[in-house]
Amino acid sequence: MAQIKGKSLDNLIKDNRFSDKPLKPDDKINGSSALRKVLEQEIIKRKIGDKVTLSRSAMDKVEYIDYYETDEANLKKKIQEIINDLEMIFGKYDDQVNKKENSRVVRVGEKKSGAPKGVVNFRITRESSDGRKQTPTKVQEKGTTDVFNMVLDENKRYDSKQDMYKDPKLMKKLRKTFSERGNHVDKIDDWINTYFSQQDIFFQMKKYQPSNWSPFEYHGQDFVKFWSDFIKKTKTQSGQPVGNYTTWNPSDIWAVYDKKKVNDAIDEEFKKDQGDPKLSKVNNFLIDLMSKAKLVGISLKKIDDPKGGHIELMNIDTKSMRLARVIELKASEIDLQLDNIVKAEKVTTYIKFAKTHTMNINLNDKKKPGNLSFNTQISGSAAQGGQAPVKLVENLLNKNIQKDEFVNDWKNYPIDADSFWDQEKMWKHKYEILKSKGNSSWPKWEGRTGFYNYITNFYKIGKPQLAITKLMQITFFYDAYKNYPKKQDFADFCINLLHLGMKVGDRFAPHAKIS
Repeated sequence: MAQIKGKSLDNLIKDNRFSDKPLKPDDKINGSSALRKVLEQEIIKRKIGDKVTLSRSAMDKVEYIDYYETDEANLKKKIQEIINDLEMIFGKYDDQVNKKENSRVVRVGEKKSGAPKGVVNFRITRESSDGRKQTPTKVQEKGTTDVFNMVLDENKRYDSKQDMYKDPKLMKKLRKTFSERGNHVDKIDDWINTYFSQQDIFFQMKKYQPSNWSPFEYHGQDFVKFWSDFIKKTKTQSGQPVGNYTTWNPSDIWAVYDKKKVNDAIDEEFKKDQGDPKLSKVNNFLIDLMSKAKLVGISLKKIDDPKGGHIELMNIDTKSMRLARVIELKASEIDLQLDNIVKAEKVTTYIKFAKTHTMNINLNDKKKPGNLSFNTQISGSAAQGGQAPVKLVENLLNKNIQKDEFVNDWKNYPIDADSFWDQEKMWKHKYEILKSKGNSSWPKWEGRTGFYNYITNFYKIGKPQLAITKLMQITFFYDAYKNYPKKQDFADFCINLLHLGMKVGDRFAPHAKIS
């Protein structure tokens, strides 16, 4: 077992607090705190390095141990053993469970004012897109449409989840929907809270009362389909194509007040464009209709909280375009958690934004090679904020530079060990740069347990996709540090990346988000 200031972990457990010169949690050892060194050894001792991620806050005031909810039962005993050891080594003066944030905060050291202290936050993370893996997205969205149609077309109003269960027509619709793409009928109960909250939140707003509202159609055509075709011929002010519907607009369904008048307004607004509409005109037109409560596109997210969710109107003014809830973040509140790059078969890295949002950068299916996805998540819940359009991510990453190294195409990275070895010098350079950016606990490049052999092994055991994913993540963050070297510029890059995932900014359509 490694030595911590001349003593093994077991010796520290036995006699540190009673020593003449006890080790304090904030004592510095080779650039890290004593508390961090102890935690590193605890993780090795418990053999849980493949299940937990150790990281620290930007100001080194808090150590985080993160693990997935699916591993909680297996880790519960070992986490308690770690806490017991911390108490034996440093003393413990506070131990609180935060149910709201799904975490446990342990404070060690001496409680008295001015005494050296340490904080460890054990956080349980829900797998990103867990609910969506179980129930196809199209099924989820169609279920929402079923409920909204009952409210809009038949003037139904559900005052409780029990009211929904008691409506035989609605339940028949939902059972049909949840059996159209495989048998998911048993998942209806998982979504009832979401469906109830969505309709309750939307129609509680005075300007969205059900009377005269209906699911939107443009001359008999579903509105999502209409705009999917329309946006293909829409250009930015500089003449660039906008892209596809999902890049521009996250709305899953639409509702319209007085359908005929809105149809006529669309015809009148764009008849002079002769098939060449501009994005600014399209967005401003939708902002006007949305502000007048005539037309609203709705982005739907799962709501697990039994107390319900909330509605946000996005991209209708400067404030909503800047996502006020996170724009005021300080650089110190943005926390990069990259340790999964060096953790077994983990494929997700994180950018944490205080206690509000998370950007997950990962491989969607780790069984085969693929490109990275950039997903936002509302922290402490299963709610998904949205996926950042990859092309826009690349543009943001490489803004104002001529040469870019990150390309979100796995085929551009080493597909076998030989290719990786041929590029060793380059990969070593990138790895060492990231290691120097607050990742000092990462293994060395060389040696039996070094990162070079770690990556090589994935190729040798027939899992090249894991090696490729980790190399892609290294390149992405290497480029980010290279292209945004100043601390505040890097923070702004991270915030802008979050905005892309949340679909906020004048590049995106106005919409309502229920989450």
